[in-house]
Amino acid sequence: MSENMGLMIYRDWKGLNMSNSWWKDHDSATMYHIEHYYPWLHFLDLDTNPTIQNTYAEDAGIDGSRFEYNVLAKTPITLNFFFEFTDFKDFIDKKHDVQEYFAAKAGFILATDYHPNIHACGYVSKVDIKPTSDNISVFSVTMDNALGMWYTNSTGFLEKNWNDQVLSDLRLPTSMGDRPNWSLKPGVNKIFIAGDVMSQLTNPIMDCRITLNGCSGHVKLYNKTSNTTLEAKGDEVNGTITWNNLDLRNSDGKPINQCSNSLDLWLDPGWNEIQLSGCSGGYIDTRFYFSNL
Repeated sequence: MSENMGLMIYRDWKGLNMSNSWWKDHDSATMYHIEHYYPWLHFLDLDTNPTIQNTYAEDAGIDGSRFEYNVLAKTPITLNFFFEFTDFKDFIDKKHDVQEYFAAKAGFILATDYHPNIHACGYVSKVDIKPTSDNISVFSVTMDNALGMWYTNSTGFLEKNWNDQVLSDLRLPTSMGDRPNWSLKPGVNKIFIAGDVMSQLTNPIMDCRITLNGCSGHVKLYNKTSNTTLEAKGDEVNGTITWNNLDLRNSDGKPINQCSNSLDLWLDPGWNEIQLSGCSGGYIDTRFYFSNL
């Protein structure tokens, strides 16, 4: 498998601070294969698995444990490389170049050419490089995937850049046709959410923007599949309104959260039946989340 897999990567300086929302700003950033930076550095493969944390309640006098919830926690990503060197001086120079790149205080956006539309953001925790007697150094770079998941570009970007590879990466059903969309119309909508993980608007590290147009004072978006609702009413709920997760704003960017008491909206993996009323239409601009590559 390793000879068929390439690593695409770039350093994201905004990744230093999660409040900079790196996952919202970098749809169009150019990712290069690692050999673009160092032609002598060769990627072998990567190793990563989801880390699941379960929480239970222990009740006195009651057998067993009562399950409460689980989360996908931070997980390591191990990138395996090798390079050849001619002598010890050459080794030192190449070691410096690799560590200079990976030891930077930045987030590293990763993808493979096997699934180029599925990304992770890693923070390097270890770069341990040693020489070998046969003048080949095989080493690993260990990163923390703080999100605990892999993610795609936004649906708006995916639609504009749709091709067969996007279709393959999202593992969409063939019944969707050549180019799906995530537009909403008044009445019942069938919306497909790719990925392995439910999107919850209350989750601050998930990115979902829902825009409704032609609002007339009282709008309601009801996801029958997950039995969750977004609703807003009031004089300021007119024209275009947008939920960025649960932050509601009008077309001027003014917060109008007082117009909504919605607690959450869940988008389940697979088909979602969503009913829309009180507006002329809308769009779900979201990312899809995967438990692993």
